[in-house]
Amino acid sequence: MKKKVFGTLLAAALIVTQAISVFAVGSRNGEMALAGGAASSYQLSEVSESNLSDPTVLTKIREVNSGAATLQSIGDLAPALSAQLADKSLLTDIYELTPINGGVQTADGKYQVELSVPSLSSNVTDVALLHYSTGRSTWEIITPSNVDYTNKVVSATFEDLSPVAVIGKVSGTGASVGTSPKTGMTFGWMGLLGAAVVLGATGTVVYKKTRQ
Repeated sequence: MKKKVFGTLLAAALIVTQAISVFAVGSRNGEMALAGGAASSYQLSEVSESNLSDPTVLTKIREVNSGAATLQSIGDLAPALSAQLADKSLLTDIYELTPINGGVQTADGKYQVELSVPSLSSNVTDVALLHYSTGRSTWEIITPSNVDYTNKVVSATFEDLSPVAVIGKVSGTGASVGTSPKTGMTFGWMGLLGAAVVLGATGTVVYKKTRQ
């Protein structure tokens, strides 16, 4: 009997492990950092009223970062980008990117930036940068100058600097990363609930056997 109980507990533990793994795959890593020479030439910070005066854009960015709205919902503010955003996922949150002492500029005054993206992997294609220009009051998608999958670094050139996020087309496992709000029950949580039921039932059986 003890072997059967142990086997049931082991199976339940396996369900918990699998459920946690599934949930982890479906959750995007919102982190982004500066890489290379950009680390001392730029600053990444949370987008706030101090650097973005348009309340509509600010609210949308906060909703997307929190998971209350999808990446695709930005198309409501920028219809011209809707088609390009349709199959994309957020690889990072949207951050405020600002230069320090002028940043690293090209001969024509544009800014060169290297960004470390921990969630960048081989199953991500069509990597791009979603950018909102506060100076020009417009959303745009920028094609990176280089995508280094080995070191997980994305390099790009900007006309001006303001809110930015790294996006891409995710295929295979975790294809929904960053596209769905974080509300509601996911498959991972359902798996955990099922495992909890199994563990609860097993605990009851063990308790009864101990009492007999």
